[in-house]
Amino acid sequence: MTPHILIIQSVYTDPELSRRRLAITRTTCVPSLAAQTRKPVVHLAQHPDDPHAAERLELIRGTGCYVIQVLRSEWRLYGENYNLPEGRKVVSRMDDDDCLCREFCEATYNAAPSFGEVALLWPHGIVYYRSGAYGWSHRGNQFVSIVTDGMKSPHDMKHHLFAEQWHFRVVSEQPGWIWIRHGDAVTPTIGRYRRKRLNRIPSERIPINLRAVDRAIAESGPSAPDYQTHRSRPAAGVLTLSQALLHEGSDKTTLHNYGAFYDGLVETLRPQRVLEVGVFRGASLRAWRHVGYPVEAIGVDRNAVPDLPVIVATAPDFGPVLQALQGQQFDLIIDDGSHVLQHQQAAVQQLWPLLRVGGVFVIEDIQSELDAYEFAREGGWTFEDFRESGRYDDLIAWRTK
Repeated sequence: MTPHILIIQSVYTDPELSRRRLAITRTTCVPSLAAQTRKPVVHLAQHPDDPHAAERLELIRGTGCYVIQVLRSEWRLYGENYNLPEGRKVVSRMDDDDCLCREFCEATYNAAPSFGEVALLWPHGIVYYRSGAYGWSHRGNQFVSIVTDGMKSPHDMKHHLFAEQWHFRVVSEQPGWIWIRHGDAVTPTIGRYRRKRLNRIPSERIPINLRAVDRAIAESGPSAPDYQTHRSRPAAGVLTLSQALLHEGSDKTTLHNYGAFYDGLVETLRPQRVLEVGVFRGASLRAWRHVGYPVEAIGVDRNAVPDLPVIVATAPDFGPVLQALQGQQFDLIIDDGSHVLQHQQAAVQQLWPLLRVGGVFVIEDIQSELDAYEFAREGGWTFEDFRESGRYDDLIAWRTK
């Protein structure tokens, strides 16, 4: 029988990097392998001095796969010897932070022809980037398998070249994988990966708990949009705002679907003074403590919040706010208060003078869509609609001063 081999590259020389990646592996690679309807033989490349190598090895073995440990002194992607057997075989690859659909290995194996060297492609999948899931289609992506009679592997050359230079078969048109982006992943996530925001992931086919993934990747820091960001990215432990909101339990990411919006806003605006109307127990104010640079976040609510700077006021009267702040300027003002349109209008009218030139005013949870459009149309507001992937009121309006 032709063997199906799955290469996993896990060669780590930095103990802390290995520890962080191990936590991610538990929520991504491990449940993916455990759910496979046809188990592959795993060739697991590891460094002999990695203090977490044995634990990682046992985790992969616990998925029901037969695992062959391949000890290597350095991480090398191309031209590596993964101890592949001679003769005809199907060879796939995944990273230890990737997720595969349940039928990935079975469908790939069944798609292999009886002769010839062929690339087996899963062109459609998902990029998980800063708490947002995005559909991505590209037949030359990294989730390529090959059928070979020699000693080749999917790491012999850049993955897109297999689709361009080999005969190929498309295994399935269904989404076959999730590519998790985080701060310890060197490859950048550029704009083209984020064109299609998904309503949901096919969790019935791809076994993954995204909240568990968010918790696991938080310590690795924010994923990068480009190579330059990776060169200067913050130290581990710094969170994206979406990760921080999730960490603190804010409904912006637990009940609503605003994580990616705020991550993009913080990337460009980098606010240092934030005023938020409607903070409940203060989760969103506390989240700013984790973003890696000083942020002064002040709340407005009808109730005080212990140990947090919250001005007590009740919409639509924001007089106490204006009196307490006395003309101070803010980079970002957020209205997450009553969600009543008249109160949102009052917040804009009364608090707009507190917004600095170039700052951004955000109105969350717009419920009266037609009235809101009528109110905002002449003011130059932009609407962000997340209702297809979330709740009925996942509608944001924002405007730059």
